[in-house]
Amino acid sequence: TFFILGWVAEHHPELVARIARAGHEVASHGMSHHMIDRLDPASLAAELRDSRRLLEDLTGQEVLGFRAPTFSITRKTSWALDVLVECGYAYDSSIFPIRHDRYGVPDAPCRPHWAQGPDGGKILEIPPLTRRWLGTNLPAGGGGYLRLFPVRLIASALKQASRQGRPGMLYLHPWE
Repeated sequence: TFFILGWVAEHHPELVARIARAGHEVASHGMSHHMIDRLDPASLAAELRDSRRLLEDLTGQEVLGFRAPTFSITRKTSWALDVLVECGYAYDSSIFPIRHDRYGVPDAPCRPHWAQGPDGGKILEIPPLTRRWLGTNLPAGGGGYLRLFPVRLIASALKQASRQGRPGMLYLHPWE
C-alpha cells in the first residue's frame, strides 16, 4: 500500500497512476501533511474528501485506507476516527502503540483491531510493527527507526510478531 499525500498527487499525477498500474493499493495520507491536532473535524473531513477524490480520479481505484501524518491520531485526537468513518474509509494505520513525545498510544493493541472514536465510529486499525521488551513497546515499523535501530531489533520484532500471529507491518518514506 502506498499512502500518498494529496499535494504529491497534485504535483506528480503520473507517479500516482504508475503506482496503481503496477498493481499497488493507493491510500490517502491527507492533502497537506498537517498533524491531526492542527486540524478540526471539518478541516480533516475536507482533507479526507479532497485527497480521496484526487487519488481515485488518478488511479480508477477506490481509496479505502488512511494514514495520518506523523501517526498523529492519539487519545487527544481520537475524534479523527469518527471523521474517518463518516468519510467512508475502511481502515486506518495511524495509531502507533508506543510512547513518544509527539505521537503514540502506548497501550493500544499491537495487532489489527477495531478502533473506536468518542462518538462510536469503528474502523479497522492496522498499527506499525513494535517489539515488546521490558514491559514496553519499542517502535520497529519503519521510518527513522529502520535507519537508527540495529537490524537485529527489527528482525527480532518481526519474529516476535510472527510467533504471536500478527502482521509485521513496515513503512518507508520515499527518501528511505
